[in-house]
Amino acid sequence: YRGVEIVPGVQLGVFDANDADRNSTVFTLGGRYGLTNRLELEFRAPYVYRTDRLTILSQADQSVSRIKTVEDYGVGDIELALRYQLTSGANGAPIFIGDVRAKPPTGKGPYDVSYDEFGIATGLALGSGFWGGEAGLTMLYPTDPAVIYAGLNYNYNVPDDVNKTIGSVRVGRVDPGDSIGANLGFGLALNPRLSVSLGYSHNYVFPTRTQINEQTEKSTSIQVGS
Repeated sequence: YRGVEIVPGVQLGVFDANDADRNSTVFTLGGRYGLTNRLELEFRAPYVYRTDRLTILSQADQSVSRIKTVEDYGVGDIELALRYQLTSGANGAPIFIGDVRAKPPTGKGPYDVSYDEFGIATGLALGSGFWGGEAGLTMLYPTDPAVIYAGLNYNYNVPDDVNKTIGSVRVGRVDPGDSIGANLGFGLALNPRLSVSLGYSHNYVFPTRTQINEQTEKSTSIQVGS
């Protein structure tokens, strides 16, 4: 819901209510190649198919309610990564692996889609729309018949000048929130052909700062666990 009524008869903004059912399917082509015994190159290219079904109740276009279906598909954000094994794991010591990852904005971003006169998107984003980079450190500790793992990573998103008018709003410089993440878990071999794994991953996403009509707006932070 958007819009606020301070007292009866004094209304700020336009009241509207949206209900969205979002579906996305991602097919990913990935590959890894060992450059040396310790250095590995990885490539990932996603193909994204998205459909949104929106039920909109708005005062802006004098309609009681309307249903709108939007779909989009195409290549998402390609990822390139390098991993290097820092330690050998000899004599029962843990193995440490460092990695760096780059994500160019090859997919259509949220500011690349078209909008109608009310500022409602007529297309769907297939990528982030911003350059991103990530650095991380992973620890592997083999203890037969299990392998324990833990990791830390930091993701940096590069700010950019959007300079685009959406509806009646002018969007200037956008600084997407960076994120820091950690994970912990283990893999257990039940027999030579079957294994199971259990783990937890947590990410803290810092606020995004967006310049709107010459003023900088700041979103709230987000925590995601899986």
